[in-house]
Amino acid sequence: MMSEADIMEYNKLTEKLELLKKHGTPVDDRGPNDLTKQIEILEFRNEKLHKHNERLVEEIRTLRSKLYIKEN
Repeated sequence: MMSEADIMEYNKLTEKLELLKKHGTPVDDRGPNDLTKQIEILEFRNEKLHKHNERLVEEIRTLRSKLYIKEN
């Protein structure tokens, strides 16, 4: 059961959320356990990590080619 202080805090938060919505501020009010949100986060992370991995692979290839040229 919610105490009176909890109810007041909840009301403040909902009022703040409504004000943000009125001002056009993008608000993500989905909870941390929302599967769609989790999928979006994981897809974003996967894309960033994939790009980083591609950069590292390219860097390794250029360094290996430079090393190969120096050896010959």
